[in-house]
Amino acid sequence: MSNTRMIDLRKLRKSALELSNSQSGVAIGWAMSRLFSSRELQENVINAPEDAPRVLNLNPADWDELLLHEAAEPGQVHAVRQQKRWHELKRLLPLTLNKLEKRAEVAFHAFVLHDSDESSRCATQDAMCFLEFLKHNDWIETDSIELKRIRRLSRAA
Repeated sequence: MSNTRMIDLRKLRKSALELSNSQSGVAIGWAMSRLFSSRELQENVINAPEDAPRVLNLNPADWDELLLHEAAEPGQVHAVRQQKRWHELKRLLPLTLNKLEKRAEVAFHAFVLHDSDESSRCATQDAMCFLEFLKHNDWIETDSIELKRIRRLSRAA
């Protein structure tokens, strides 16, 4: 990918935050913290974006991932966000999703369609809302142990 296009630092910061849970998130986070704490680095990246990976001590593949994400259309960013939510639910609610079996993804997509406040919640609160959605819409009887664990975690968040 060519790194010679104009860099929008605000979009770059937002993309870095959205990629914070990706495999390269730690490296990107470290580079972004350096970038946003130094006006000199910001000027270097804006004036010579092709040198950014070297200047920020960042793997060129991670820089390209960040630029791709920053340039993504809003629909793509939404899809990435939904995929992240799905993976978090799979991590937090394995018993519930096992009970749902093949209907798990269908239930998740129904939840997403009816969910209007997803952007302001952490993963455990999102999992709690998903469990409440399942119970309210008679998808399955949620696992009591998992429900108690998620309640406790969502209150702590």
